[in-house]
Amino acid sequence: MPQYAGFLRSQSDSHDHLGPDEAQRVLESYIAWADERTKEGRFVGGGGLSRGGRVLRGTGGEVGATDGPHTEATEIVGGYQVIEAVDLDQAEKIFATHPHLKFGPIEVRKIGERGCED
Repeated sequence: MPQYAGFLRSQSDSHDHLGPDEAQRVLESYIAWADERTKEGRFVGGGGLSRGGRVLRGTGGEVGATDGPHTEATEIVGGYQVIEAVDLDQAEKIFATHPHLKFGPIEVRKIGERGCED
């Protein structure tokens, strides 16, 4: 069955207003969502992403690295989750139930079985 990644996007400060108890409840709701997808046999994996990293670029046979993704951007990808679904429409319906939508959008994309594909 095809796999779809949901990239959890939000403003870099979207969770800053949460107190410790509320932040814990949000985390638990994300875990519960993944647990439900696991019971359905759809959840493949996922995780959070660090705010920083490096961007590698190959130019003229040499590889250069810069800090990235650009932390000055207002919208960040803070995590991802991978599910199995029959098609993009079904993946959309599944991700439409994700509690993250209270904080930001989820970009849903099929994981290419033969590289980058439509």
